[in-house]
Amino acid sequence: MKIPPRTMFWAQVVATTLSCFVQIIVLNLALGSIDNVCDPQQRDRFTCPGGRVFFSASVIWGLIGPNRMFSPGRIYSGLFLFFILGAATPVAIQYGARRWPRSGAQFLMAPLLFGGAAAIPPATPLNYFSWGLVGFIFQYWIKNRHAAWWGRLNFLTSCGLDLGLALATLFIFFAFSMQGIEPPRWWGNDVVATTMDVQGTAVEARVAEGQRFGPDAW
Repeated sequence: MKIPPRTMFWAQVVATTLSCFVQIIVLNLALGSIDNVCDPQQRDRFTCPGGRVFFSASVIWGLIGPNRMFSPGRIYSGLFLFFILGAATPVAIQYGARRWPRSGAQFLMAPLLFGGAAAIPPATPLNYFSWGLVGFIFQYWIKNRHAAWWGRLNFLTSCGLDLGLALATLFIFFAFSMQGIEPPRWWGNDVVATTMDVQGTAVEARVAEGQRFGPDAW
């Protein structure tokens, strides 16, 4: 599939410009129309996980300051070891790919491994499992068994799935959620509510009332 560069450029410019206004309109509509929006117990799970992560990052890097968090001897000073790990991993992958050419190491990509993990939080293992399953089916199974179909329609199918999800989400929200109509209750809708991610139990410890997280003195 070949898209003329000028057409691609103007499509990106126009879409990006429009998205600036659309996002603000949708955000204000959501904040003004959804009951208990951003509350952890919101009925439809409009809990604003991305905003919460951004708020926590703002507190760490702005209010507390990185010096009190990451300096030598501080609570998170060990994170600096990941600079060494991040530099050494691509070298190890390249060495493994050359030393053992049939091991599959050539398919590993350090930026993708570390960059993908950066989405946690707010992403959960359920998100990664879904992405991995779809990627395996289309990028490995279909590609190897139906190469002609994959070459012509794989990425068009990807765009169609993304667009279908977006349109279906808008339709369901305006036609049902805003009208107070409950969705059908069946296993496919309710099973996700039984996972540790949704129930918030995938934690090692919780901060008790009056207890502090971190050192007693900053």
